[in-house]
Amino acid sequence: MQKIRKSQISGTVFVYVFSAIVIAVILIFGYRSIIGTKEKVEQTELAILKNKIISDIGMMKADFGSSKEVSYSMPSQTQLCLFDLEKKDAILENLPEGFNVLIIDSIRNNIRKNAFVWGNEIFEPFYIREIEIKEPYFQCLKPIAGKVSFVIEGAGNKALILP
Repeated sequence: MQKIRKSQISGTVFVYVFSAIVIAVILIFGYRSIIGTKEKVEQTELAILKNKIISDIGMMKADFGSSKEVSYSMPSQTQLCLFDLEKKDAILENLPEGFNVLIIDSIRNNIRKNAFVWGNEIFEPFYIREIEIKEPYFQCLKPIAGKVSFVIEGAGNKALILP
């Protein structure tokens, strides 16, 4: 029967500790990589959404009387809010209690942004050309199965947004 020496035990412990450290480093870098990829996917999805909305509204506003139902993919846990900036005072009166303060400040201070994608970790304002929305002069859409849908109708010099 072979005796285990103290040097062999300390060598084995060193191998286990080193293995644990290597596994921990791999897990940390893997987690960071996955989170970074998820954020880049959301940024890309947001850029595509912005470009498609601007393009669709630009095409439809010039085509008087025609309408088109559109559907856009949205980042998870966000919503899209559209505002008719010509009706600023009415919008500010009709906004619900506790509405996003960044959006309220943007409208109040005449910042030329009429579309907002916002959620827990995202706030992206942008301008999507001239739009008209019936009373209450704004529309907030929450995604259903990751998509928002609405109708754009051409009105000559602007686009009418219908639910």
